[in-house]
Amino acid sequence: MGTFPFAYAQPVPISVLNAGVTPQQNIPDHIDPHAHLSGNWGGVRDWLLAQGIDIRISDTNELWSNPVGSAQASNNYIGSTAVEMVTDLHALTGLPLGTFDISAMEIRGRPFSNAPLYVFNQTSNIEADDNARLYELWYSQKFIGERLAFRIGKLDLGHDFMVSSVGLNFLNASFSWPILADNDLYDQGPVSPVTTPAIRLRYTLSRQWNFLFAAADDNPIGAPFINMKDPWNQNRDPSGTRFNFNTGALFFGEVHYRRQIFGRQGSYKLGGYFDTGRFPDQSDFRKSHKTNWAIYGIVDQTLQHFGRKTELDAF
Repeated sequence: MGTFPFAYAQPVPISVLNAGVTPQQNIPDHIDPHAHLSGNWGGVRDWLLAQGIDIRISDTNELWSNPVGSAQASNNYIGSTAVEMVTDLHALTGLPLGTFDISAMEIRGRPFSNAPLYVFNQTSNIEADDNARLYELWYSQKFIGERLAFRIGKLDLGHDFMVSSVGLNFLNASFSWPILADNDLYDQGPVSPVTTPAIRLRYTLSRQWNFLFAAADDNPIGAPFINMKDPWNQNRDPSGTRFNFNTGALFFGEVHYRRQIFGRQGSYKLGGYFDTGRFPDQSDFRKSHKTNWAIYGIVDQTLQHFGRKTELDAF
């Protein structure tokens, strides 16, 4: 109560940190997706693309102000720079191979959700502890006429699970990775900036139906569930290269259904997760319980079109 958030965001030109959003999806309609802020590097960029190598650099800067309410008034700058290299191994080698992806991020500024706001979920999609870290590292291959997509490596499962495509239009992190998983899983769940060793399967039955499954390490950092000195546990692994397999396994499953209602597109998702690890009792942190699970649903529905570029959506 009494909190008035103000945000100014300057993406230059795109951000890959918003859960479930790819760089191409973040480019506004009036911007040529083939135009690059840094140019063509004297023809090097086109040559790399011809070899199947795409290098993407993005920078996001935000200023958040909380003039009244919370513990104290504050102004907070946060920023992130991400570098990603996507390699089409079939184009590079001529062999029937898939795609290799590696990315890293540098996060700067002062996190402010824990203090002075004292909220349960991050305010910004890019808010995190000040570190430079490995982000994702994976290999992907498609089978059965590209209906089955297999991905293995260090993954951000927030790209595929518990994602509202309409909610991603907002800066507030509560509309991307939800508070349910953020507070219910180790290290706030397998989402940016903390990724996890995992296997992800996507089966496309038709244009209307998609099925997703993932099996992952539930606590790659290896930190305790409750850490009063470092609530996000990110400083236990500032480089993003630690792999702990001693806590438990995390499984995700999700079904996607797309259809039009009166000519308006809708997307409906039903999913759940199950964690085999141990979690503290809510009333007595000295006690712990085996396993943790949740079932959830997500709806994205277009309500009305206003011309060709404007629409009213609900989620």
